[in-house]
Amino acid sequence: MNEPLPDRDHVSRYCKPSTVGERGQPLASAFAIRSGEGYLSVNWLEYFGIRVGEPAGTEAALDRVRETLRRKGFRLRSNGRFALLNIGTVKTTIRRTFGRSLHVNHLPLPDDESHAGILGYTERDRMIAAEIRAAVGAEDVRAAV
Repeated sequence: MNEPLPDRDHVSRYCKPSTVGERGQPLASAFAIRSGEGYLSVNWLEYFGIRVGEPAGTEAALDRVRETLRRKGFRLRSNGRFALLNIGTVKTTIRRTFGRSLHVNHLPLPDDESHAGILGYTERDRMIAAEIRAAVGAEDVRAAV
């Protein structure tokens, strides 16, 4: 598919416990691209046809992401977190700060139809990862389980 997602939509990033700080907030390392990977893996919340932006809708979409990840054999940890990102906010922030264009595309997998990726930076772009992290407010963080 590899289709761009709308700026008004949202994605979630599972932040494993080693990338979560003492106060339960994700660290910049949660948004760093791993060596050899061409994008940051996220899940498109609106994929499920649920209205995101309202608390109940956001939680319902995250429950679907949790189910999907568990079905894939992914182990969600109680001290892990989900970071919620508005696509347009992330793209605008990076463009304004670094003059770089990020893309958020739908990259469905056979066992994860909501899978998406943030493209346009590499594992060497630590400052971009830090700026994405800075776009995550306390209200944008949810428990993993």
